[in-house]
Amino acid sequence: MELNLSSTRRSFIKRCVIGGVAVYSAPLLAKMGSVESSILSPELLREWHDGETPKFRLDGVAKVTGEKIYGRDYRAIDMPGWPDQQGYGFILRASDATHVFTGIDLSSLPANAQPSKVITADDLRKDSIELPVFFGADMLLSEGQTAHYFGHAVAILLFDDFPAYKKAKSMLEFGLNVVQYGKETPYFSASSDPQSSWRIIRVEGDNPNDEDKYSPLQDGIFFPNYKAHKAIWPTLKNVNGDVSERGMYYANEINNEITEHKKNEDWLVLEKEYTTQIIEPMMLEPEAFNGWFDPKEGTFHTVITSQSPQDFQEQAVHMLASSPLKGKVKHLVVHSPFIGGGFGAKDHSIFPYYGLVAAMYSDKPIHVANNRFEQFQSGLKRHPFKMNNRLAVDKKTLKIQALKSDIDVDGGGRVNFTGSVTMVGATGMQGIYYIPKNDIKAVAHASANPTSGSMRGYGTLQSMATMESMMNEMASDLGVDAIKLRQANVMVSGQRNTQGAIPNGALRYQEILESAINHPIWVNQAAAKQNFDAQNPGKKYGVGFGIVTKDYGTGAAAPSAAVFLTKEGKIEVDICSMEMGTGTQTSQAEVVSDELGRRASIVRLAETDIWDALEQFQTYNPYFISQDQQDEMTPDPRWTPVKGMASSASMSAFYQTHATRLAANVIYEHALWPAAVAIWKKNFFNSSYANTNLDDSSAGEWTEGKLSAAGYPALPLSMLAEYAHQNGLVTGAMVHAFNRWAWADADFEVLGNSIHIEADGLAVQYGEGASKERKALMGSNGFHLLTRSNMFYPKAELNNAMVTYYAPCATIVEVSVNESTGEVDILNSHTWLEAGKVIVNELVEGQIQGGLAMGIGHALYEELPPLEEGAGNGTWNLNRYHVPKAKQVGVWNQSHTILPPLSKTDPSKGIGEVVMIPIVPALVEAVYQATNVRFYDLPMTAMKIKGALHDS
Repeated sequence: MELNLSSTRRSFIKRCVIGGVAVYSAPLLAKMGSVESSILSPELLREWHDGETPKFRLDGVAKVTGEKIYGRDYRAIDMPGWPDQQGYGFILRASDATHVFTGIDLSSLPANAQPSKVITADDLRKDSIELPVFFGADMLLSEGQTAHYFGHAVAILLFDDFPAYKKAKSMLEFGLNVVQYGKETPYFSASSDPQSSWRIIRVEGDNPNDEDKYSPLQDGIFFPNYKAHKAIWPTLKNVNGDVSERGMYYANEINNEITEHKKNEDWLVLEKEYTTQIIEPMMLEPEAFNGWFDPKEGTFHTVITSQSPQDFQEQAVHMLASSPLKGKVKHLVVHSPFIGGGFGAKDHSIFPYYGLVAAMYSDKPIHVANNRFEQFQSGLKRHPFKMNNRLAVDKKTLKIQALKSDIDVDGGGRVNFTGSVTMVGATGMQGIYYIPKNDIKAVAHASANPTSGSMRGYGTLQSMATMESMMNEMASDLGVDAIKLRQANVMVSGQRNTQGAIPNGALRYQEILESAINHPIWVNQAAAKQNFDAQNPGKKYGVGFGIVTKDYGTGAAAPSAAVFLTKEGKIEVDICSMEMGTGTQTSQAEVVSDELGRRASIVRLAETDIWDALEQFQTYNPYFISQDQQDEMTPDPRWTPVKGMASSASMSAFYQTHATRLAANVIYEHALWPAAVAIWKKNFFNSSYANTNLDDSSAGEWTEGKLSAAGYPALPLSMLAEYAHQNGLVTGAMVHAFNRWAWADADFEVLGNSIHIEADGLAVQYGEGASKERKALMGSNGFHLLTRSNMFYPKAELNNAMVTYYAPCATIVEVSVNESTGEVDILNSHTWLEAGKVIVNELVEGQIQGGLAMGIGHALYEELPPLEEGAGNGTWNLNRYHVPKAKQVGVWNQSHTILPPLSKTDPSKGIGEVVMIPIVPALVEAVYQATNVRFYDLPMTAMKIKGALHDS
């Protein structure tokens, strides 16, 4: 395997220091760092750079020719400087969480399948090895304890060669039972406090423009106490009391008001319980790790498959610092290959730390890789929700009056992102609707199920789909058109969400609803049903609709980007994001063309240590920092609330793009535009141009890679780049930004010019012809770090807003249901999406199509039972888990509308998650319209539908 180790500006490995250990980042992007390092003809290269939009993905040719290499494909022999011999690790797991673990007995393994080393909890305890705090304790289960969850690791077995490993693994997975158990016990989680608790209470003011009487943003957030492992909310109710007393006063008022109006029958109150299932992410590549400690050099090498390599990098150092290798490890190298899919399931996964421990105890490289059975058993899952909801609507006005919801979230065996998933799910319950009064309570509990994490949808799939199902049922009970009911309640710009915050930007929900209500599927549904049912005996026709709006972002987003311009006019980009199949590499190559007139030739992904040139550090937790703490730290020009961010489905289009565009703009403003002005004035300035003002850089316009303005001749990028380098202008820019539902901003001085940008860190490079003084400003890392002034960070209280950026999506679907089998055929579907400024249209279309398929799987097929019968027992794979196939998603009958942006300055929105949600309630309603049976428990499998039809 050939590795592309070349870089025009930097060495292959970059470095920072954590806890006395030098940490290196080394992305393993074999033949994949750029278009130009792929095997492309000159014609294809020109096609990539030219034209209005890319004709293929940046990694497209490499993918279809097999040149794209994923993390699990690397072995020791492929790694420069590693020994050729590869060792292997196998994680032995408990498939029983109801009996005490008493030990393991490997004596029944034949001699040629015996491990060379068995790592147990005793070894970790003896050597003081502990998991990062984020993941909790008991990395390996100790003898005498009950497994915390099905699939809890009990030991790591190391093998010197593949034959021994393969033979042992084949025996241990499905035949030989070497894990021993004793007496029966309750589930471990029965003695655990809730993992997270949230309460979102809001009551609007008496008049539309009044402040809220109460809301989290205005009044703050309060939490319960835990007693007997249950969340006990405050009992004191006082409208003039503290935040919790006022909150409980208004919560009680909301409940009483709903009950009173239900009794008086002027409000229709829908009270229902909804449940959603555990979901397996089913990414293309199961998790893998390869690692080796080189004692001669004191270097620990790791190859990981993670959405958050920067987090692993820091946490791994701390684990190594308290291990048998304490004091021996001088360097940690983190190789970040391409990962085959993520959907959140590789974001802060615990898996790489098991690989790290395995490699600690081996004198040779150790490869640990899940097969699909192991990934089902141990990988992160989508949280199952149980929701008890009360939705009240005024019968005369059709206006929503109040919403009360009790949400119970199953977090599984370990805390992962359950706290934020629970919060986002609770805030997402509102959907596109304005709700004047709400009391949304959400509590997450541990269980014996596999751990749930940040899977696509992040809690809103569960809650938003429920709200939409309620609106569909409410419309039926009221005898009104379901879209008209939505139009009566749609939130408009300037109104507040359930947290009391005003969403950013223009809300275009009404525009989507107007288009949907006039769509032929909706207009003709009654006649279509009559005709279809008559012509297809044994089948029933139904139409359903759903519309949601999904937040994107975390409230602590911290994108980084560096853009470089070579003297030949080629553009290179470094970003912190991973490529998970979303097309991030392609989109970031595209976004620089607005500023620099040409797509990037190289986009390096998963960069972590290059950003050390900014010398930034963080201190307090960004979600719980007080305003006083933030005010204390802000004057330090190197402080930032968050240094780096993990990649996720909806973080690149808005957040990563912001940093990439800023870096490109710095080069345009301080290199290309000054170069153009200088060339024009020297060579083309005459009487016809004498009165032209060239002070305004916005007058420049790129056409076919050439810059022109005010009638001056168009200048090619290569000419401008050569001038910029010869004259020592800014030819490289590195940006770090921070967003807490608004961008941080500051002033910087670049080449004597003061600029104000939405960033909190900026460093630049100068061209080859720079003066000695200017070159001296660039440190050993090649950057001149600029010192910011007038730094502003969004207020800490904006954390209480929880979410304010939204992207809406709606789907209409028509189905037929086979009355004999319960099978659902999707006849047609249409999706509306408001994505802001679309960067690459084909990538957005791909998200719509893929999201639709995932939503269909959630609604109709993907059934994974809990506990003993579920994935944690190690027997699940695609032979049992039903992922929808092409014929089941109506692949040839999908259509969509992507709303055009309102203006050229519209930002791009994060839409990677929202596209999968509206199809779920649309299918629930379509099945009801076909069968007259409503489902409140997902998935609606063919067996469930058949049973319900039989019972009815």
